[in-house]
Amino acid sequence: MTTLIHDDTYNIRQCLQGNANAFEPLVRRYQNAAFAVALGYLRDRTDAEDVVQDAFVAAYCKLSQLKDPAVFGSWFHRIVVNRCKELVRRSRIGRQVRVDTVSGESRDEFAMSDRIHQKYIERLEIWDEVEQLPELYRQVVTLYYYTGFSLKEIAAFLDIPQSTARGRLYQSRIRLREALSPQEKETIAMSQIDVTEEVQDVVCRIAKEDFVETIDMGDVENIVLYCGVSTEVEIKQAQGEQVVVRGSKIALGFSEEEATLNLGGFAVSHDTVDDFYKAGPHEGELFVGVDSTSGENAAMTKRISDHWRRDLMNDWMLDEVCNGVRLVDLYPDLKDDIDTFPPLPKPARASLSKSIRISVHTMEVRPIHVPNSAMTESIKDVFQVYWSDDSKVFGPASYCHVSIEVPAGKNISVFKAKRINAEGLNGSLMVYACHSCQITGISKDVYLFNSMFSDIHEVGGVFCQRMYEYGAASYLDGMIRNTDVWEGKLSNIKGSVDIDVGRFVLDAQDLEGDVSIYNRFGTTRLYQSSRESGTRCNLRTVSGEAKLVLDERLAKTVSVVMYTRCGVLKLGQAKDVMRLYSTYNDGHRITAGTTYDTTHADYLLLTESGTAEVELSDGPDAMK
Repeated sequence: MTTLIHDDTYNIRQCLQGNANAFEPLVRRYQNAAFAVALGYLRDRTDAEDVVQDAFVAAYCKLSQLKDPAVFGSWFHRIVVNRCKELVRRSRIGRQVRVDTVSGESRDEFAMSDRIHQKYIERLEIWDEVEQLPELYRQVVTLYYYTGFSLKEIAAFLDIPQSTARGRLYQSRIRLREALSPQEKETIAMSQIDVTEEVQDVVCRIAKEDFVETIDMGDVENIVLYCGVSTEVEIKQAQGEQVVVRGSKIALGFSEEEATLNLGGFAVSHDTVDDFYKAGPHEGELFVGVDSTSGENAAMTKRISDHWRRDLMNDWMLDEVCNGVRLVDLYPDLKDDIDTFPPLPKPARASLSKSIRISVHTMEVRPIHVPNSAMTESIKDVFQVYWSDDSKVFGPASYCHVSIEVPAGKNISVFKAKRINAEGLNGSLMVYACHSCQITGISKDVYLFNSMFSDIHEVGGVFCQRMYEYGAASYLDGMIRNTDVWEGKLSNIKGSVDIDVGRFVLDAQDLEGDVSIYNRFGTTRLYQSSRESGTRCNLRTVSGEAKLVLDERLAKTVSVVMYTRCGVLKLGQAKDVMRLYSTYNDGHRITAGTTYDTTHADYLLLTESGTAEVELSDGPDAMK
């Protein structure tokens, strides 16, 4: 493994010096380890192979973030796992249980299993037992047999002690009753992959320029990052009192020369402003759409100074026009959404006062206009595609990965990031117009404006979200319908919760303080195991679903009131524990409650035409 680490370090340093071909040995070395991990999550050969390619391209783009090249394997392993989890959330892959008609026993099948790969698996009588192993054991087994890695190499890849890897393999063999035979090993080897050519074809058409800046904050309390190009952002706690900004500016071209040319004019700038709310970001040009009226695609652009405030004020819906008709004229109630957005809450406004201003921007938009065949899924996952047909693809050629280390006690705000991963901050986080957020361990407040999240855990202060989009269109069997495209998990919030969104699938657990969730057309599922004295919880929907799951012991001590106009109220078995003292129907509404004092109930569920439900549980596993 020492030789491998040495080789990894050498190849990574060569990549950072501009030699894209030096990435090829890393792909060859780790591709089947990554494939084994991805297959364990997804159970689908095609999906797993796609994830591996995407993960390699992502790793290449953010290679400058790897502080120690010797741990590339474990670092890359985390990228693969995160990509798998992202795909699972996006496609909602789930298990189906098939009953064997001969034995009467049930076994797990996966909805999207690849038939060719399934043939390989079905040749192995022992493989069914491998699939039943716990994930931690299954990872070691699949790595051991798929890759030929030694236990030392497996331990380094998974970032666990070698003794742990050895113990997991030993326990797995006991569970499997025997090790795989040479013939079975050969059959597994037949399903290994080789994505080297595909990955190298992508990375050789990417130009990269790494950067690092150390900024002295002085008495400034706030940091504001504005992303004028597609940017992935990592936020972590700084070790000292300075802000450290590092990352990679990346550009795509049909050739290496074109990619290098497209990198020109791309900048990461920083300075100090007295009030970011008034000053705004550094100037630049935004890619906002495609104009095809002349028969040729052309980039539609706007100056940052003319556009950036829409992410603060939410008044862009007032100007949104389709086929000559304004959106707010079609749906007047949207005006109410706009009116509820500004002014910004005081903490959010304060976070935009005297600030370190950091901007990722380009003075001139450089578009890509390349054959569709050249735009692999790996490239599309990094670079935004605004327009495509059977032959061509059009979009911006710029992408950036930024890592910001924030000193303790400072606040950071981020505008227009493609993806945010924030962890372990001793301060507050404000997010504006970002596509996806994963946030863990924030000591103070978190505010999301026109932004979605996939996971938020352990927030010490207030959590507030405002988002008024309703999803994306789906075309199937002659029907056009709006589908849920955003899902999120929220847990362990210590301050109050204030959520107001258009359509979201929200799973929440153990929220403290006062809780208000208005999810107009989506689904809210909230599990509560305890309640602070004097706090109230309000779950509201228009035509979606609001489901409150209470620990059975808690349910006996709290009051619940439910309202609907023409929807459905469900109590199920809860009615046997939580006796209804009040039910009422006056032709305009239906009310059900455990108390006559409906205005001061501990939990309020309100729906117009959707479903409000109360359920009892012995623990949070009931939410799964």
